[in-house]
Amino acid sequence: MTSSKFTIRKKPNKDGKNTIVLTLVKDRKNTLISTKYSCDLEDWSFESDRLKTSNKKHKIINGFIEKTNKKVEDFIDERIKLDEDYLLSELVNEIKRDDPKSNTSDYFGFHQEITDEFYASEKIGTADIYKETLKSLQKFSKSNTLKFTQLNFEYLQKYESFLRSNGGTDSGISIRMRTIRAVLNKAIMRKQIPERIYPFKDYKISKLKNEAKRDYLSEMEIGLLLKIDVSNNAKQQFAKDMYLLSFYCRGMNFIDITCLNTSNIFDTQMSYTRIKTGVHLEFELPPLPTETLDFYKSKSYGDYLLPILREKGLTKKQIKYREEKILKEVNKSLKEIANLVGVNKNITFYTARHSFATYLKFNDIPIDAISEMLGHTDIKTTQAYLNKLPNKKLDKIANDVFKNSKIL
Repeated sequence: MTSSKFTIRKKPNKDGKNTIVLTLVKDRKNTLISTKYSCDLEDWSFESDRLKTSNKKHKIINGFIEKTNKKVEDFIDERIKLDEDYLLSELVNEIKRDDPKSNTSDYFGFHQEITDEFYASEKIGTADIYKETLKSLQKFSKSNTLKFTQLNFEYLQKYESFLRSNGGTDSGISIRMRTIRAVLNKAIMRKQIPERIYPFKDYKISKLKNEAKRDYLSEMEIGLLLKIDVSNNAKQQFAKDMYLLSFYCRGMNFIDITCLNTSNIFDTQMSYTRIKTGVHLEFELPPLPTETLDFYKSKSYGDYLLPILREKGLTKKQIKYREEKILKEVNKSLKEIANLVGVNKNITFYTARHSFATYLKFNDIPIDAISEMLGHTDIKTTQAYLNKLPNKKLDKIANDVFKNSKIL
């Protein structure tokens, strides 16, 4: 079943007015379409989902709303008659198809629509990346509009230079470019632009060496972390507990730790679904994380096991921002602990996952087993992940060669 509803954005645009948008819901998936119309908050009727008649443009805008609603109804009725299912993207294409003033020529407008769709479907992390990429592009362009035809190979080269001049790394530039490429792919799929103007046939993201060094703690350094007593510092103790919880729980991500609740633990078994990939993991808990979870569980944080989300009913956006705030504090405390134990590495929470993967790699665990334990969706992801970690086997082979060589 599909539902549609016209409403306005809560946050005003640059002109101080609220953009009129159409929300579509099908199979619990949401999408949002921005229109070219906007109004003052007091001019919108939330009862009728229309512009109030006191507004001078009410006939034009309400006429547009009626026409669009009819288009939605006709599309759905036709699919019902044909007994055919459809995607929300197909309905979106149908709505925009005959609108000469839709964002078919403006990249920025289309990029904003895609961002809005991610926010509407509560994919907050992805939406934030799209939002930041759009802001970066607008800053580079020094304009609020950008035609699709302007976004060519030369434009991307100049944008890359702009990012580098502002301290951008290959890894960061790659994220921006992959986001732009994803938006353009959606534009092509939705028949907004022809494939012939696609700039990524010439501009290769692969040339950006996205091979950032992955720091990790060695077995000895994990031992130092286990031994140090930071119980007199609550923030450091919490950071230590979370780091070791991740390490012993197969490199569990912080967002998954954040959302752990009593239903995820049964006796000594951990059972949860990774938020990032949707992969379900179930395994027996080692003694240390069991003790840690029992300790925090005894403190009582409602349904949650840890003192990160303290209340029910938070939106995904609120959870995301709460997670980021606590993670920042954890990373700061981890750096303090690293200094205390004499570890000269850039230690963050996510090195716990790297440390776990490295430990498995050094112990010759088969890659398919590592992939399953990390909760990856395919072996290629695991291979790419492990390639960024040190390889003692190769080090040994090279050292053996030099030992037997006459040039040393």
